[in-house]
Order: sequence, then structure tokens, then C-alpha cells
Amino acid sequence: MTLKQTLPIALSLCLFIGCKKNKHEVNFTGTYKGKFIEGAANIATSTDLEIKFTGDNYVSTNGMGNFKIEGSSKVKFTMAKLELMNYVANRVLQGEYSYLIKGDSLILDKIFPPIDHPELTSMMSYRNQYRLKLVK
Repeated sequence: MTLKQTLPIALSLCLFIGCKKNKHEVNFTGTYKGKFIEGAANIATSTDLEIKFTGDNYVSTNGMGNFKIEGSSKVKFTMAKLELMNYVANRVLQGEYSYLIKGDSLILDKIFPPIDHPELTSMMSYRNQYRLKLVK
């Protein structure tokens, strides 16, 4: 091989090795405490709760299961033994949520499709939101 043939290969190899991956690893690991807020915007209620994330599992005040982060803003929760529980469906950490991390705070948000409310003349949206702070 001549120098003219080796030089482009060497430069390409240097560029390939020197490139940094732009993949930001999201990690929920830890114990979080905060509020679970549920309901329509004007009649929302809140409850104190704690969630512990370990690996791809979670244990919450209102259940446990596993989760999978799907992209830069979505996470999907699958609650264990859901079929055996007596629960109110919208009060458990189950299904797809959007997430936002700000320092040591984690916000999980799930907005349900608007429903037609018989006493109101407009559609009503319902939301679940977890406003959490990392404590350990």
C-alpha cells in the first residue's frame, strides 16, 4: 500500500474513533418522594407518595412493576399483578407517561383523551401527574 492509499484510510479511522456518541443515558434510579396529582385541571386532587426505581423495576405507594424508557421523553410502566388488585384504574402507575427531568426532580405526566361530560357543555380532559424529588 502506498502513502496515498493509507492516508485516507487512516484519516477516516481517526474520525470514526474520535466521534462521541450523542446518546444521553436516562436513569431514574433512586427513591423519589412527592405528589400524585389527578383529575381535571380545575378539580385536581393530590396525594403524597414515594416511588423507588431500581434497574427497570419500581415500587410505589400504590403498586409495583417494571418500566421501560422509550426515547427522550416517554416511559412505559407495566404494573405487576394488576389483574389481582382492587384498584381505581387511573390511580396506579400503569401505561405510557411523558417524563421531564430537571436536576433532582422527575415529573411524570399522563393526559387522558377528552371525554364528553354530561353536566358540562364542553369536553373535559383528565390528567395524572407525579411531581417527584430524588431523596436518596
